Amino acid sequence: MRRRFQEFAARRNKTRYVLAGLLVGGLVGCIVSAFRFMIGAVLSWIVSAYQAMQVNPWLILPYIAGTLVLGYVLGLIVRSEPYIKGSGIPQVELQLQGHLSLNWWSILWKKFVAGGIAIGSGLFLGREGPSIQLGSAVGQGVAKVTKSNRVQENILISSGAGAGLATAFNAPIAGLLFVLEEIHHSFSPTVALTTLTATVTANFISLHVFGNHPALDLGNHLKFPVAYYGYLVVLGLLLATFGWCYQRVTFALPRLYAKLVPWVNPPFYGIVAGLLIIPIGLVAPHILGGGGELILELAHTKTPLLVLALILLVRFVFSMVSYGTGLPGGIFLPILSLGALVGALYGQFIINVTGMDQELLLCFIFFAMAGGFAAIGKAPLTALLLVSEMVGGLNQLMPLAVVVLSAFLLAEALKMPPIYEALAEKMLHQEDLAKTGRRTTFEVPIYVDSPLVGQKVAAIKWPEEVLIATIRRGEKEYITKGKMVLQAGDILIAVTDEGIVGNMHQAMTQLAMPAQDE
Repeated sequence: MRRRFQEFAARRNKTRYVLAGLLVGGLVGCIVSAFRFMIGAVLSWIVSAYQAMQVNPWLILPYIAGTLVLGYVLGLIVRSEPYIKGSGIPQVELQLQGHLSLNWWSILWKKFVAGGIAIGSGLFLGREGPSIQLGSAVGQGVAKVTKSNRVQENILISSGAGAGLATAFNAPIAGLLFVLEEIHHSFSPTVALTTLTATVTANFISLHVFGNHPALDLGNHLKFPVAYYGYLVVLGLLLATFGWCYQRVTFALPRLYAKLVPWVNPPFYGIVAGLLIIPIGLVAPHILGGGGELILELAHTKTPLLVLALILLVRFVFSMVSYGTGLPGGIFLPILSLGALVGALYGQFIINVTGMDQELLLCFIFFAMAGGFAAIGKAPLTALLLVSEMVGGLNQLMPLAVVVLSAFLLAEALKMPPIYEALAEKMLHQEDLAKTGRRTTFEVPIYVDSPLVGQKVAAIKWPEEVLIATIRRGEKEYITKGKMVLQAGDILIAVTDEGIVGNMHQAMTQLAMPAQDE
């Protein structure tokens, strides 16, 4: 009888999370679709303005004045809510770890407005990071309205983040994998079920708004010859080397801005970037923005090597200039566009030297997008499926995996950190946290290679401020006893004070993680 009741309770709990995923996914699909539409509309107007300035140069003066005003307004918004800065993915990771307490409504509307204007203005920023943070804010808002506990709130935040990525790129499976691989670094059946429901629901709405086709429809139906796979390994190594340079410059951006424009207050760096990007808009307005349109153009236009190299240099420099402003905008799509440029440059060189079929240039562009993100983001599965869903090229998984693995392995050898984790660590200032007297819970997964596997609960030296309340094993949850032996796949439900949950989550995660080889 007791077992039947537990099975009924488990089924009921799953149904609740599916319904919650439907609600979160529906809201995120509507909000992020509107955000995506706003960015496209603003960028279209900006490109038209630059084209008008090419005909009537006197229009440059009022445009400069408008840039100054807009940069100042965006700076005020960012200063009023610092947690909307950048992509938002590091903030989501820190929030789920308990290090940040965010005001979901403030994040939602300010990220929407400031992000839509900043990305649409032509800065080299992507929509995916802000879409993820918008989704997480929606998930948090649903959790607050429904008075969910902390574990439930984290699940809804995670599902909202995945739904945001799914809507941004029409990639529901990649949205799920991103949450599991990049944000949680573990598999939780409840998180997976809720997030999958949310991503599919959000993507369903997105498809009705933007059409039932891949976000970057390259028309890739080719088969890459196995005889040329050696060139793909070299491409992966080249992308990892490029990614290493990208990370070094990205981490140095705050210092570079402080040295180059010391008279400008950090929230108003957007004014500097807005002015610097005007000459690019006047000369080549088609390369502005996150880079989606540029990728499509590369795939269908034969471009000389020197021009490709110049565009790569310009986009690299101004991606840094744009992201360094701290304005709401991501690096996800800019990374993909830089990878596409590296792939186009390398592919065209190989084609010129070997006489390879010119049509295969499309494959090099496609593969390099995934390889670049795998090296910089250190999320190979997400890179593999995201680019496949974005491009609609599921027929190319094998060569795609060769590039992704080559890039990832060299990135590991170079000890490159996952960029979002590294940015989160740089964002997190070590402060003395005070206990609040309010109890909260968090989850810690036990991996198959964790040193805790096979140990009794009583034999482990847990952090003093943590109590292991229950252990979730499959669909069942057990009250913790000292004689219980931990197994791979267990999820520990820990209790601690709300004020120190971030530090305790970090301590518990380090305790459960496998030892790193030197």
